[in-house]
Amino acid sequence: MTLFEELGVEYKEVDGILYPILSVDEAEYKLADIGKYGWMWLRYMEENEPSEYRHMARTGQLRKQAEAVNEEAYERLDNIEAAWLKKHMTGKKKTFMEQLPKGMFHLLLSSCSIRWVAGR
Repeated sequence: MTLFEELGVEYKEVDGILYPILSVDEAEYKLADIGKYGWMWLRYMEENEPSEYRHMARTGQLRKQAEAVNEEAYERLDNIEAAWLKKHMTGKKKTFMEQLPKGMFHLLLSSCSIRWVAGR
């Protein structure tokens, strides 16, 4: 019995030769909606940690990790925004920050150069 048979991998016969059917969920490779910080992390990993990047891509963890990084980055931005507002609220009804549409503070912060260290 082969290793593939022990693992329960199915075979497909082509011209008398049996080929194992190895497939991966295609949604795992569609990275269109992982977010800004997910993309930044992907670029960082690809450029600075290529072996880890390839390992995560092979094992199907790349998309999940990029989404987690993106979510954590936005949570951190929300915390920074809340701390800034708490510190700088003047007691007036309409401060500069209160006049900004929700999420505009993120745009202001992201225009600054923020270095994301992908140490996980």
